Amino acid sequence: MRARCGRCGTGFEVMAPGRYACPGCGVTNEVRGSSEGPPPPGPGGSQFTVPPPPPPDIPSQRARCQDEECGFSFIVGDVQTAPCPMCGIDVPVGTGP
Repeated sequence: MRARCGRCGTGFEVMAPGRYACPGCGVTNEVRGSSEGPPPPGPGGSQFTVPPPPPPDIPSQRARCQDEECGFSFIVGDVQTAPCPMCGIDVPVGTGP
């Protein structure tokens, strides 16, 4: 089996996985078995895959305050009524359980 030094890049022969000193610079290198190497390249010759597209944006449900002076628009959840964050009036939404 052939190994390559991580520091200087010198190639040298080893008999089995283990720790070996580089003959060129003397640094200790750990040699692993061939089964622990990186996975083989996937389709197209690259080990990198394209991530899936993000999920489509679902617009948030909005409600508008019915007070003529306020008219504030805000996001609401699945409720029947929601208090207006600006003036506190209960605004009917009608999508709750």
